Amino acid sequence: MLHPSPDRPRAPLARALAGLGVALLLSVPAAPALAERAPGILTGLLRYRGCLNQVPGAKVAVIGRNAIATTDADGRFRLRLPAGAYTLVVQGPGLVPDQQIDAVEVRAGATADLGVVEVWPEGRPAQCTAAPPPRPGVLGAVAAAPERPAFDLPGETVAPAWPQPDQVVVRGSTGTGPGQFALQGNPEREDEDALGPSSVAVGPQGGLYVLDGLNGRVQRFDAHGRFTVQFPIGRGGAETVTEADVAVSDDGRVFVFTEGESPTLVQYDASGRQLLGAVLPPSFKGVDLLFAGRQRPLFLMQNGQTVRADLGWEGVRAEGPFPGLPAGDLFAQAERSGRWTVVVRYVAADGRPRRTVQLRSRVPVSRVRLVGVNRRGDVVVAVDRVAGGEDTAAVGEVMLLAVTPHGQLAGAVSVPPGDRRWQFREFALAPDGSVVQMQSDVAEVRLVRWTLPPAPRDALAGEGLVQGRVIENGHPVAGASIASGRARRSVASAADGSFEVRLPAGTWTLTVRRPGPVRSSDEPAGEVRVTVAAGATVDVGSVALPPGVPLAVPPEPAPVP
Repeated sequence: MLHPSPDRPRAPLARALAGLGVALLLSVPAAPALAERAPGILTGLLRYRGCLNQVPGAKVAVIGRNAIATTDADGRFRLRLPAGAYTLVVQGPGLVPDQQIDAVEVRAGATADLGVVEVWPEGRPAQCTAAPPPRPGVLGAVAAAPERPAFDLPGETVAPAWPQPDQVVVRGSTGTGPGQFALQGNPEREDEDALGPSSVAVGPQGGLYVLDGLNGRVQRFDAHGRFTVQFPIGRGGAETVTEADVAVSDDGRVFVFTEGESPTLVQYDASGRQLLGAVLPPSFKGVDLLFAGRQRPLFLMQNGQTVRADLGWEGVRAEGPFPGLPAGDLFAQAERSGRWTVVVRYVAADGRPRRTVQLRSRVPVSRVRLVGVNRRGDVVVAVDRVAGGEDTAAVGEVMLLAVTPHGQLAGAVSVPPGDRRWQFREFALAPDGSVVQMQSDVAEVRLVRWTLPPAPRDALAGEGLVQGRVIENGHPVAGASIASGRARRSVASAADGSFEVRLPAGTWTLTVRRPGPVRSSDEPAGEVRVTVAAGATVDVGSVALPPGVPLAVPPEPAPVP
């Protein structure tokens, strides 16, 4: 939520109006009604957070009033409003939607200037001029859009982590024998017809199931990567299975979906014995991924909706569509909302968003995929990031991210491949929360297990993390006190001036004092007003300490006679 910069202290509106009413009542009886009807003027300047660039063409609307203003070329707006307290909503191209400016007071016949109000862009603005450190003694204002936590993805360049030998669970060469896989084409030469294993899934005990479509079979490996069994799949005749997906339910049943003119769904037991099968309606041609829950398979469609299926002797019965992948009582969605931004949403059954998490990247994003929802309810997504212009070879990575239902970033790891040398890239979520990645090149197939870091112990639900850096005369200050008296939270800055403090959702004022003994309340202190959304991380940047006041030297005691 956005809040105006409190550069000019203002008394509460009720106190000001009460005082004004009493004074006028004693002098001119008719004046109070005229003063109350006199409108006030509200002005301000919108600027991108972290940049000196103004925001032209944004709409500033007033909740509960038919009043709206558009910022000019310099980012300024002007509203004429009756006396009162208001909430403003800011919208515009390239901005995080529905940002709010709360507790805006307008006095009758007066002009209220909000000063500079920083608003959050969806991506880094073009030609962003970095904002300088704040001037000492000037109060800062940091804002967050309500229910829209935002994170900056780590890394300014592509830097995938290569797996250690113990992370490679399965390594199989090309062929038709047990533990081997069929490969076709050469992805190293950017062969568009290159094909390999279609899909991978993880069973309830950690076993791995690989859909080796070109060989017409599913191969099963135990949790340690040892080959255990294989069973055939097919659509009848000599037709090769190339477009297919495999999923395993919590009770060990295996589901194989194959596309084509007549999409099919077949159910097997853990040993590969076929139990049921059915031809699906033509609408299932839009399937993107296949998941399996406790019993029934779940189809993720290309439009982001899901359809749950029941297999029986009479055929298949579909239920849905639902607005995303089930995540407890909510449904998860993930999409690429721009070249630099990924959005993860938790929505209700009726499609209304409950929480929207913005993931901002300094490296261009080319693709986003849902990997699954783990047992804690975290949404795991795979974000493809590719760097390199048209004249250079693209270099890429895949970031695996876990986002909690509270909007916190629970884990992140950067993995290969990210370019066409590794054409076959599939991911499967394991019961322990790790992610199995299938890699394939011209010579072999590898199944690699990646562990995402667990959620921090102090990642408390309903709280946000505020971080920043204390400076004085451009230099970091170690040991400075950062406190919020109302929230009863206090921390000290580190050697480089940095600090982190967790605060409940709401609006808080942080008081920053230089290190040393407790001084008089007249000692100047830096202050930052910050709005915290549950699960959000807010970076207030550099906080400058005002010039200090010398310590008062107590007089020496008189000698005792």
